Amino acid sequence: MMQVNYLNLNHGFTYVEFNYIHKVDWTYKASNYEFSYNVFESHINEYENYALEFAILKINDKATLKNILNIIKNDANVKEIIETTPLNTGYPKRLSIVLKVKLDNSTRLKAHRLGGIEVKDIIINGVENWGFALPSLSEIDKLKQYLAMGGEVKEVRIRRINAGELIHMISYSKLTPFLSKGELKVLKVAYELGFFSEPRRATLSKVADALGLSTTTVNYEVRKGIYKLLTLILRGSYQDY
Repeated sequence: MMQVNYLNLNHGFTYVEFNYIHKVDWTYKASNYEFSYNVFESHINEYENYALEFAILKINDKATLKNILNIIKNDANVKEIIETTPLNTGYPKRLSIVLKVKLDNSTRLKAHRLGGIEVKDIIINGVENWGFALPSLSEIDKLKQYLAMGGEVKEVRIRRINAGELIHMISYSKLTPFLSKGELKVLKVAYELGFFSEPRRATLSKVADALGLSTTTVNYEVRKGIYKLLTLILRGSYQDY
């Protein structure tokens, strides 16, 4: 049996992020299309050989949506599309999607068995971008060797992080898929300038000037973004976005 070197909160973590061309997965088959698939929650059931993926799928047009869903549905690694729920009208469209996938070629299962914590799984136009906190460089090497059997690992980035950074990164990856690019950008700049500080260090006008936007637009993006985040935190809901 493989010995797992588990993460140690006191010693920090080795964080690895990489792009993966996963040639035995549905993502590779969809590489000719423009889309993003952002997993904000996942659960592994080794006993029954499946994982649940809760994700946000973003596509630009109806034809692409139809083709992507057909690719997912007919892929041998996907057991079932459990649910798809549109989060907005028109296009570009954002859907919440729940997949039940097999573990036979699972990147997250291998990382889990090596004692790792999944930080992010984002797929852009068929290229998987993963982030894991692992105990040491040794586990990263083992993960890379395993992944090489099913595809190509590219642009590997490794650094040490502490417990606080890990918590922040996981929270960020779980919440940001629900925000639009505009909301995320405005909230980030407003936060960095001190708009949410107590006492407040920046006015709405200052944030608007920094972004080159009107105060009306900034106010709208801030209020909408905060509403979404509060809804997620307080009600655990991501409907009607």
